[in-house]
Amino acid sequence: MAGAPHTEGAPDREDAWMLLRLLEMYIAPPMAEARNFMRTVPDGRTFAELREEHPPGTREFQHIDTLLCFWETMGSLIKHGLLNEELAYDTFLDAPPWPKLEAAARSLRAERNNELELENLESMHRRALEHLARRDREREKS
Repeated sequence: MAGAPHTEGAPDREDAWMLLRLLEMYIAPPMAEARNFMRTVPDGRTFAELREEHPPGTREFQHIDTLLCFWETMGSLIKHGLLNEELAYDTFLDAPPWPKLEAAARSLRAERNNELELENLESMHRRALEHLARRDREREKS
């Protein structure tokens, strides 16, 4: 069902293969370089500031675009139930970079007059926090 997270039942082999493929992308050089670059960018930059500091066409702008594209795609896959949410968050998607990119996303929404810009990244962050809180509650019970 579109929009429903794929969380029912135990993950199957298809879920595992998809997650492994995504993990390959996540650790591949372009994404690793993008993550390393973003660690050097101060939190709270607006999209206009990022674009001014790292103009389109530069390697740095490509890193920003790569990171945003990856996380927006992950959020979309989860939103549409195409990626097992519990498996994904439990494995490596528990830290979408929303806090670092929130100001950029919000300013891009205003600039483009489009509230949907990077909504999947924001949603992933909220869902990751929910997953972590649920996992903590389960640990406390045991």
